[in-house]
Amino acid sequence: MHLLSKSTYIKGLQCEKALYMTKKHPYLRDRLSIEQRAKFQRGSDVGVLAHQCFPGGIDMSPSHPSQFPKKVKETMENLGNPDVNVMYEAVFQYNDTLIMVDLMVRAGQQWKAIEVKSSLRLSPTFYNDAALQYYVLKGCQVPLADFMLMHLNPDYVRQGDIDVDKLFVCVSVLDFAEARQEWVAQNVERLKQVVALPHAPLVRIGTHCHDPYTCDFIGHCWKNIPSNSYLYTTAQPDDQLFEHYFGGAGTNAEFLKKLPPDCEEARQVEALETHSYYIDYKTLYTFTPHPKPKKVAYLNILLDRPAVPELDGTRPYQEMMLAFALTGPLEPGGHYVWDCFDDHSRWQEGLGLLAEKLTHYELTVSFSPMNTGYKTLNLYEVLGQAAFYHPGIKTGFSLQHVAEAVFPNFKLFEHSRIVVEALSNELTSYEQARNDLLIENEAIEKLYQHFFK
Repeated sequence: MHLLSKSTYIKGLQCEKALYMTKKHPYLRDRLSIEQRAKFQRGSDVGVLAHQCFPGGIDMSPSHPSQFPKKVKETMENLGNPDVNVMYEAVFQYNDTLIMVDLMVRAGQQWKAIEVKSSLRLSPTFYNDAALQYYVLKGCQVPLADFMLMHLNPDYVRQGDIDVDKLFVCVSVLDFAEARQEWVAQNVERLKQVVALPHAPLVRIGTHCHDPYTCDFIGHCWKNIPSNSYLYTTAQPDDQLFEHYFGGAGTNAEFLKKLPPDCEEARQVEALETHSYYIDYKTLYTFTPHPKPKKVAYLNILLDRPAVPELDGTRPYQEMMLAFALTGPLEPGGHYVWDCFDDHSRWQEGLGLLAEKLTHYELTVSFSPMNTGYKTLNLYEVLGQAAFYHPGIKTGFSLQHVAEAVFPNFKLFEHSRIVVEALSNELTSYEQARNDLLIENEAIEKLYQHFFK
């Protein structure tokens, strides 16, 4: 059996301890969020769609890890079979390292290896991933004509059926991969030794806990860090915080000695120790509506950013409004909910309806990265500019984190849950999603009343 794979190699580059824990103590992983699960599924779906660029291939995917040796043998046999021109998820193993290449495409007597990414651009991690795969393919003596990374084309606009040849862009990384071979070989040997250790390597926490990906063992590695530690503040970059921490400032009191009095960092620490939040009220009050509006609406918008454009005229990851909830005195029953869960082609119809409704209000209060335009008080922007801080926002400035910081007994959920469940048919009914939107509206209203009334 293999010791390393693409994912564990990349994990080991980020943190040797995370690699060891993945191999020896996977039960200590943090629970995957709904967003993370959706991201994995999206990558899988885009990879399958990319197969249409090279139809008629053989799927080499094993149904169980126990089939890896068999699939490795079959893959090598197919390389020499002139009747096989394309393989999906071809399995290779060299020097205890196993990879599955998304696409292997025959090019005469040679082959092109293609790895598919569901992003709009290529990151350094993708290049390192490709360099490892090239290392294994070269070790298996695969005659390669090229190694390419395929990603979504940000300039593609859908018109009619998806044109997969225009949806994807291919970039050759052969020269990069070849130049990194000695470095990859050294990493492989080093990481194999990590896996063979009798206990986890001693690796201090640091910026690598979130870079390039958020580690799934943070709950384990950070368990001895107090929940009110200044490491959860945001006024300074993380690299500076860790420099203080490992430079002798192990406690909040020691950290405060290094700071000028009444600075933003000190105020954040005070919020931590009092289990409260910090906000710059002087800045906040500059956003107070004058004169005091009488007709106020509270708006919550549910957005989706599909990787593969669903509708004509849209691009990969273009924002699309799936629903909105409007709470206000002009709405029958006090609120109005619109959605296009059952027919996404109606999303622009919803934009027109929303714009018309907002003209009847003196002020619309929202919490969204999306700008809704005239006479809108966007708490997402306002609280951000007023330096709102609570340790929960370290992992994301969201309505959930802000509302639960100000009102500890007011429990919300991951906003993305509505999108993920609505699109994956996991909702018991669309009514559930509509109710969730109204609960978020209630949070928006409570925040506005708290800060501005």
